[in-house]
Amino acid sequence: MATKEISPDCVKGFGPSLGKQVEQHAGPSLGEMVEQSTGRSLGAQVEATIGNAAPVQGLTITAEDLLRYLMIPGTCLGFHQLGTAIHFAVEDENRLLNVIDDLYPLVGEVYNATPNSVQKNMRMAIIAGWKNGGKEQMEKLMGLPFRNRPVTKDFIDLLADYLRRRT
Repeated sequence: MATKEISPDCVKGFGPSLGKQVEQHAGPSLGEMVEQSTGRSLGAQVEATIGNAAPVQGLTITAEDLLRYLMIPGTCLGFHQLGTAIHFAVEDENRLLNVIDDLYPLVGEVYNATPNSVQKNMRMAIIAGWKNGGKEQMEKLMGLPFRNRPVTKDFIDLLADYLRRRT
């Protein structure tokens, strides 16, 4: 089996579409990372969907990469606010216990916005991603079926937990 190597300089040059390009170049490495972090096998269907390339060693996936993978447009203000919220949740998972009083105001300080507008922007970004095919991507990433779109708090929790398990 031929291996595909991505140089560190090449990864830096990917810019805003790193998540999608990592998936194209790295093949099943994302699927393997999901399996390792959840302890579940994703099965042949996901493996066939993702591809058969060798995993990339030392590749770091960020919250923004996951959001792009989940088809959330980077042009949404909510995209950037979600990325920040996920980073804060990875740093301290207790921030998810009361998002209205802890997490949203913290993100609002970064973007000079009210907690209500932060929540609305993030919800709109999640809805946009869900409509763009993010539901299927989320099911591949988590290895679970989703009947409905997760609420903002649960969405942040799922992605923060995924990133936390990878470190």
